[in-house]
Amino acid sequence: MKSLYIITGGILAVIAVVFLAPQKQDKTEEKASITHDEIDAYILKEYGPILENLTPEEKELARQDISARLARDKAEMRKYGRILTADERSEQWWRAQDEAEEKAAYAALYAERKDWIDNFPFQPRYHQDIVYDPENIAHSDAKYRAYEKELERKGDEAFEKYEAEVDKIWTRTDLTREEKDQADAELYRAVELADQKYHEGDPEIEEQRRLIMRHKRLAGFYEQHYRYLPEFEQAYRIFEEEGIADNPIRLAHTMVGLENYFVTQRQASQHDPDELHPFQTRWEDPQAQSSNPQKNIFIGTRQEFTESRRSIRPQRRRITWGEQLERHFRCIVGNMMSQRNLIPGEENITREQAERIRDRLVAEILPDGFTGNTFLVGMMDPKDEDMVPGQSLLVE
Repeated sequence: MKSLYIITGGILAVIAVVFLAPQKQDKTEEKASITHDEIDAYILKEYGPILENLTPEEKELARQDISARLARDKAEMRKYGRILTADERSEQWWRAQDEAEEKAAYAALYAERKDWIDNFPFQPRYHQDIVYDPENIAHSDAKYRAYEKELERKGDEAFEKYEAEVDKIWTRTDLTREEKDQADAELYRAVELADQKYHEGDPEIEEQRRLIMRHKRLAGFYEQHYRYLPEFEQAYRIFEEEGIADNPIRLAHTMVGLENYFVTQRQASQHDPDELHPFQTRWEDPQAQSSNPQKNIFIGTRQEFTESRRSIRPQRRRITWGEQLERHFRCIVGNMMSQRNLIPGEENITREQAERIRDRLVAEILPDGFTGNTFLVGMMDPKDEDMVPGQSLLVE
């Protein structure tokens, strides 16, 4: 049979050149498909002596194989203007399998969750006059990243200038220690204001950035089926009772925090709360933990002063399983109150309300449906290349 496949491949290559070469278009499309008789005649003419050694069954297999491959190649030529590579066909095959699995999974989900899906409370709604503009700094990921880097560079330059000026102050001999301390504090306040300005950025650019990012998050939200799961509906009902169920992105991001908490809770239950987590760490600011963090008076040598300044910089330390669980518990509230989730013009909820809702979510929703890869916010968010210039942006 190996010789049969070799012969078939050679035959196919020759036939493909002949039959798939550009031909003069016939008005009646008589050559839309190659008949078996044409294939048999061509094989007999070109490979007659070789085929004499094949059995009738092998000849039939060769004819069927050639017919199927030519039909595939003709379809590819019509659709793509060329014959695809084996890798491209493989990618298409796997994509088709994924799509088939997704359709089957959705069909099963719909059969189970028909009432919730048919009456889903959120529907896409678009801005009337705001459209995607790839030339807008805020709308372009690449342009916005460059803008952020420029702000970061300016912030670094301001801090470097501050450190240079501080060094000059502390080497002066005509100032008292109190005067040096006061000048240092004034410079530090100035660099903090500059850092805040660079961190916040241009208000107009930031507002446009929030609009485009909300569009992308909403587009991704409406592409994913996690919104149809029982856990999502349960969370929605709690939000509805609390009067904040009108913002799908806030709810979706809260589900991310809730899932991280439940997954960590399962993992932490197998460890002592005081046992160090294998890799999680935390930044800590020794100065912020001081009883008097504003104190800026130092008595000692210049070297000791420099070492002291280094010692109060934020440090990383390993945290325990208990601390990691507590971190995720707090993150549920953080996700719920994140400014990036707000509808433009929407007033945020209070921390007290967010903590009350968090406690209800943890107490009332069973953790069994949270696997760690269920509520994947952002997975389906469109990239810039998926956007169409001039398309309206989602607002809901």
